[in-house]
Amino acid sequence: MNISNGVQGAGKIDVPQFQTLMLPLLKVMGCGHEMSTIQMRDAVSINLFMTAEALRQHLPTAPQNAFNNQMGWAITFLYKACLLERPRKATYIISEIGKQVLLDNPVEIDAELLRSYGDFNKFYDSLNRRIGTLPPADSINKQLTEEGEIEISPSKIHRQLRDQIKTEILQVYYLNSID
Repeated sequence: MNISNGVQGAGKIDVPQFQTLMLPLLKVMGCGHEMSTIQMRDAVSINLFMTAEALRQHLPTAPQNAFNNQMGWAITFLYKACLLERPRKATYIISEIGKQVLLDNPVEIDAELLRSYGDFNKFYDSLNRRIGTLPPADSINKQLTEEGEIEISPSKIHRQLRDQIKTEILQVYYLNSID
């Protein structure tokens, strides 16, 4: 799987970033059953047709699995926005708010959408104070040249680098704030 809004590794981008994972994750949770974080990761990876190679990929600057890292952030964001409930440690279920969001049939779920739910603003503003503005969940627009090569404008390259740095900072914050 090659997703343009993802964690880069080995010359290509294989793992979607957490904001890109939030809608597929909420849809998986839409079944209404409690799921462990491992079950959630497995179900999302199957729904996204993730390759074994992509699932083995590690973060460029840490020995942590990239997909698990991004899923951890997607889970955290949905939980902080009260779209998921946590009946016990590492186990989640969709909330009534989460069910309503799915009924609205969103095209994507990103941090801006989540700002209107639960205590997410307190969490989000705290992150922003620590690391700066979080990136939107927009996809990088790619243009093919006549030779078939992909050209990405300098501003988009800057955004990719910024997103990668922020992901690494979020990883450190996440590891330090796990209950």
